[in-house]
Amino acid sequence: MTRLIITDDHTIFREGLKQILADQADIDIVGEARSGEELLGLLETTPCEIALLDLSMPGISGIPLLQLLKAKHPGIRIVVLSMHEEHQYVIESLKAGAAGYVTKNSASHQLIQAIRTAARDEMFVSAATREAARRPLVAEFPHIRLTKREREVFDMLVLGRKITDIARRLNLSIKTVSTHKANLMEKMGAATVVDLVHYALRNQLVE
Repeated sequence: MTRLIITDDHTIFREGLKQILADQADIDIVGEARSGEELLGLLETTPCEIALLDLSMPGISGIPLLQLLKAKHPGIRIVVLSMHEEHQYVIESLKAGAAGYVTKNSASHQLIQAIRTAARDEMFVSAATREAARRPLVAEFPHIRLTKREREVFDMLVLGRKITDIARRLNLSIKTVSTHKANLMEKMGAATVVDLVHYALRNQLVE
């Protein structure tokens, strides 16, 4: 029996998922959460094999939530159920540790297949995104090559933060932050921070 927790901030959508999965004898819904914070709390008391996760929720969500879940609960397989079909979301989710990625417009049998595949500790990507996920993305989306620390510096730079502010927030020296900035600028092929901002906006990396 595969124990599963559903995480989505929309009550109607959660109810629909429960109806879809109710007749599956090998899947037991042991809990549901409305946010990343609620899921993290629930996992402290409710064992499960699979967490079904929406990427876009209030509070902590998306890739940061995925990374936190894998750090705190490495044994849990996470299946992303998202409205986003763009392949950068797929790739970043899988790189962050997701065991599966299903779009919300997928057929219900694909969701069930994704859960069963993840329960076998295998990876599943829905048909709507499979071909996109197989493409080599480094040339098209160079931010994928950034290290975790470089990505943190990148995110703060595009928000307009200065090197000294970033150093203070990350508890790093100004020299170290400057090195990270130089490395990420080279990887991104960017000449100025404005180039980074345009890239981030174009690829929906910032709101």
